[in-house]
Amino acid sequence: MIRNAIFFIIFINMATTSVFAQLKEFTIEVPIPPIFEIPDSIQSFTIMNRSMTSEFQNYDERELQVDFYKKNFNTNYVLLDSLAADTTIKVLGDVLFNSQRFDVVIPLDRNIYRLLPYNKTPQALDWEYVANICETYNTDALVVLENLAIRTVTNYMTGEERDLTLIYKYHYATMDFYSMAHWRIYEPNSQKILVDAIMNQDTLYWAAFDYDIKNLFKQIPTVKGASTETAIKIALDFSDVIAPKWERAIRFYYILKDKQIDQSVELAAEGKWDEALENWLKFAESGNRSNQSKLMLNIALGNEMTGNIEDAILWAKKSQQLYYREVTNHYLKELLKRQAILNN
Repeated sequence: MIRNAIFFIIFINMATTSVFAQLKEFTIEVPIPPIFEIPDSIQSFTIMNRSMTSEFQNYDERELQVDFYKKNFNTNYVLLDSLAADTTIKVLGDVLFNSQRFDVVIPLDRNIYRLLPYNKTPQALDWEYVANICETYNTDALVVLENLAIRTVTNYMTGEERDLTLIYKYHYATMDFYSMAHWRIYEPNSQKILVDAIMNQDTLYWAAFDYDIKNLFKQIPTVKGASTETAIKIALDFSDVIAPKWERAIRFYYILKDKQIDQSVELAAEGKWDEALENWLKFAESGNRSNQSKLMLNIALGNEMTGNIEDAILWAKKSQQLYYREVTNHYLKELLKRQAILNN
């Protein structure tokens, strides 16, 4: 999917500021392929949660915090919070949808019943069940959170500081939240598990220092709040390995002050890159060496914008060989870097 229509034009400057200002720039978003590249045949996901067992509960935020205080905020505890588990699913759905790569369905009845304890991984789902889910929600594949556990390690200590004759008592607290999440992506048509990933992470950390204990605990989130933030991070981390990320990049093109040739600039500004490229190619050998090399740079850009990196590199090399310019040299390096990423 990201190898074809892969760019979004943020801004293209059509104005010519002077008779000499032929080189123009605009901003695009370039996709960074994920670790697990999902086939183009997969355009939509149903997302479900199989991680919650009878051990999970939706902790009351205040009661949970008081419980940690009673333990002097020195704990090492596996927190199985149902709200955190559900937050992971919802955030993953939002992030995958906003990646512009996948459509997403999160059913109201999204929890898959299981008997195993939280620390045991269930067997893969039955393919008939997977196919039924995908057919029901009209999606291509099923994403399942198979296991989830969040371990909280909290510490609290006090000490004293001396300033001449005065003694100040200070308070110090830390919170470490570790997580384990096991994800599977089931593709019913091929009956293949496309992704089977266990992600163990030292996810989030907070620390605070203060001379007043009430102010101390205002500086860090509640245990419940930290659990929810950890769940968000778990979803973001998994999205990073299956969905493309986008980074902004600058690209350049030339206005050649020929009405017919520069019609391509107007077409490109409307997002009609195939037509713009086709028009530029008609004049590939027009003009002197300098103008030809500029047009070749435009043709290289047109190929990149239509998803043809190989031809973009070819035309950028032709431009560079015909008439060396630093802007062409820089662009060629960018194209070669993109090619290396795509081929990994």
